Amino acid sequence: MFQDTSQALRIAIFASSVLIAISPAHAGASYLGVAPQGNAAKGADNIAVCSSCHGAHGNSLKPEFPNLAGQNYNYLLKQMENFRSGARQNNTMSAMIQTVPKAPGDANLQDIARYFSSQPLDRKANANATAAKAPLTLANEGYRIYQQGIPAQRVPSCSACHMPSGLGNAPMAIPALAGQHATYIEAQLKLFATGKRDNSPGHVMEMIARRLRPGQRHAVAVYSEALDPSLINGIGPRDYAEYIKALASQKVPGVPTAALATEAATDSKKTGAGN
Repeated sequence: MFQDTSQALRIAIFASSVLIAISPAHAGASYLGVAPQGNAAKGADNIAVCSSCHGAHGNSLKPEFPNLAGQNYNYLLKQMENFRSGARQNNTMSAMIQTVPKAPGDANLQDIARYFSSQPLDRKANANATAAKAPLTLANEGYRIYQQGIPAQRVPSCSACHMPSGLGNAPMAIPALAGQHATYIEAQLKLFATGKRDNSPGHVMEMIARRLRPGQRHAVAVYSEALDPSLINGIGPRDYAEYIKALASQKVPGVPTAALATEAATDSKKTGAGN
C-alpha cells in the first residue's frame, strides 16, 4: 500500500511517536485497557434520551449524529465521562449526560456503553442507507490519507491508530471509524482543527486535524464512511495471494464497488492544494 520503503518508515516512526504520546499521561484512566464492564440489559433501560438522536439501537438516522452501534466500549465510556466532567463540550450532549443518574463507579455509564457497543452496526438501518455514493477520485484520495498518511504534511496514516479495517483499538479507547457518518467525522475533524474539541489523549487528534486541509478532511471522512472492514481484514489463512488479488480487484481498497459513484461523478469539495 505504500509507495516506497522510506515513506513507510517515516509513517511508522511518526505513528509510533503518536502512540507513545497517548499512553503515559492516560495510563490510569478508567476506560483504558479494561474489558467491557456493565450490563447491556440495564443499559437498554437508560437510553431513552440517547435514542432520540442516536436511534434505539445506536444506528443514527441523521448524519450529524454519530452511530453508536458497534462502537468500542472503552471509547463510548470515555466520551460520556468527558461530557460529564466537561473535558468535552457539546451543548446537547453536555446537557443530556446530566440526565443519566450518577452511580458508584459510573456504573450507569458503563451499562449504556455496554449496550451500544453490543449492538450491530447496520448500514441499511441508519443514515448510510440514503447517503450519496462516494465519487471514485474522492474515495481514492481518502484511501491514501487513511491508509498511507501524508508524510509531507507530517500526517500519519489514520490506520496507525484506527486500524486498516477502521475498527479502532478498543483497549486504547480509539474509536471505530468504518461506517461512521462522513458528515459527523468531518465535523469532528474541524472541531479538533480549530481547538473547539480538545479531548483526545495527548492532543494527538488536534495536531493531526490541524495539519489536514479541509478538502483532505472531507476525503478521509468519505472514505471512512464507505470502508468495509471485511474487505480489509481479508479471507483468513487460506491463501495470501488470493487476498492480494481480491484487494487489487477493488476500485478503492476496502470500499464495496456498490458504494462508489462513477468516475464522472463530481463533488463540490475538492481535495486540491488550495483547500
